[in-house]
Amino acid sequence: MNRMFLRELIRRSAMQCAILVCVVVTSSACADEPAVEAVDFQSRLVYRAEREPHYAAWVSFFPGESGTWYIGCEEVSRPDPPLPQASPAAIYGMALPIGYDKSQYLMEAVLLESNDDLQSWRVVSREPYRHHHSVHQFGSARTRDGRFLRFNWACYDLDPNVKTNEMLRISQDGGQTWEPAPTFVPDRFAYYPHRLRTLRDGTLVLCLPMGHRWGPDDDYPNRTAINLNTINDLRMTLYFSFDDGRTWDGPLPILDGQNVSETDFVELPAGDLLVINNSIFSRPGRQFIYRDGKRFVPGPLEFVRSGSVPETVCLTDGVLVGCMRPGSYAWSDDLGETWQPLSGVGGADEVYQPWMHALPDGRIVCAGHKGYDDPIGVGRTSENTIHLHTFRLKVHRRTESTRLRIARDFDKAHRQWRNSYTLRLTQDDAPLAAKELEVWYVERYQPGYDSYNSQSLEKRIQAGGTLIRATTDDDGVAHVQLPAKYDQTTDPHLSYQLIARFNANRADPAYKPSQTPQLEYYARARMDDELPGGK
Repeated sequence: MNRMFLRELIRRSAMQCAILVCVVVTSSACADEPAVEAVDFQSRLVYRAEREPHYAAWVSFFPGESGTWYIGCEEVSRPDPPLPQASPAAIYGMALPIGYDKSQYLMEAVLLESNDDLQSWRVVSREPYRHHHSVHQFGSARTRDGRFLRFNWACYDLDPNVKTNEMLRISQDGGQTWEPAPTFVPDRFAYYPHRLRTLRDGTLVLCLPMGHRWGPDDDYPNRTAINLNTINDLRMTLYFSFDDGRTWDGPLPILDGQNVSETDFVELPAGDLLVINNSIFSRPGRQFIYRDGKRFVPGPLEFVRSGSVPETVCLTDGVLVGCMRPGSYAWSDDLGETWQPLSGVGGADEVYQPWMHALPDGRIVCAGHKGYDDPIGVGRTSENTIHLHTFRLKVHRRTESTRLRIARDFDKAHRQWRNSYTLRLTQDDAPLAAKELEVWYVERYQPGYDSYNSQSLEKRIQAGGTLIRATTDDDGVAHVQLPAKYDQTTDPHLSYQLIARFNANRADPAYKPSQTPQLEYYARARMDDELPGGK
């Protein structure tokens, strides 16, 4: 063999090997690299109370005008002498653990302001409260006409003359003075206002949990009593204001039948709302609230398919980002169907009871307190301080949305539907070939069958039923045939439940999962005979 040719062959082979190694290394790096991560993370101490026991906690975080931001928090100090302790009847009604009665402390609702891009903060308002445990002024806002709105848990007030519906106070002078607002709900219930956000058009949306009122003259003697004959003794509702908080429309019950005291939501680009039910509660998931002018219509509550649902959320660049106390972050690229941990963030114990926003410049900001929910001066930290996390989101890989459809095959000659199915997988209406699909079915009354959706799909699959896998062809189509016994049955009531899904475990990093609704069919399914004289 010619030596020059041999040298050239060896050189080209070496180049190809190098290219192959490079591709393998690059692919491995892509596989190891997270699809989404946080970058430019910063943690800032916003506020430390000067007076003992150095307790500042329970934030609200909201925007003002012209780039101004506000953080509301509760500050607790030890007066000398201590304030009068709540009565035994009041303490019994609150049913608090030992060490959580704050009635002898001075409690103040503090308002912090920043007008230098969140770099520094100053106290602009203090208002004392006389409550059993906490002010709980989570729901606060700055209106377009320059007023402050502050909701609190009036049901915690030490004054027995204060009604449970006297929960909104307003300041028209920058927080110097506060006045009660007219009530817009009856005092029949106890209210726990949790989240107040301002939509793009200025509409105010209040997340208002409502539960039973308690006391010696009520059916419930204390706060922790529960009527076991109710589906949900604590209900989440929404109220809306289209005139800067002067009047409120509601209630709109949401989160179908769940006992939920805390929620959050984002406004979607089209104006609808996406509400989350976080993993603190028994059935985490999401719910769309569809907007039509001044009317909001709730869709069904959908349970999360995988991951832990955070308690506060924001939306940026098409990705949901959330935080769960005391500071673990997660992201979702499918509007909360699935959640994954977010890497690149620190300060894991600095934002208890977090409150998030996405800023116009792309930064994500989360406020909260360091100090958990321990008694004052006891527990995992000796003081509570207010902290702020900021970071940006870096999207390394975007996943494509997929659509999976399933149709039962129809036998025209015999006028009946067969127990076979045609599945079609697409992305932007284009077929996806060579993709594995799963079809799971379970016969009526067999393990895994569930008429009332009381168990998760994964638990039902573990309990029983049959899982079939099929691969799509060049047209994105796959076919599934159930056992022959279903076509041969003469029992008109024999039925089964069936569901199809793609990429449920996200093994294919390029695509979002897709799943059909659960279908239920009678195995023997044919058209009735035509009546005599029919056309």
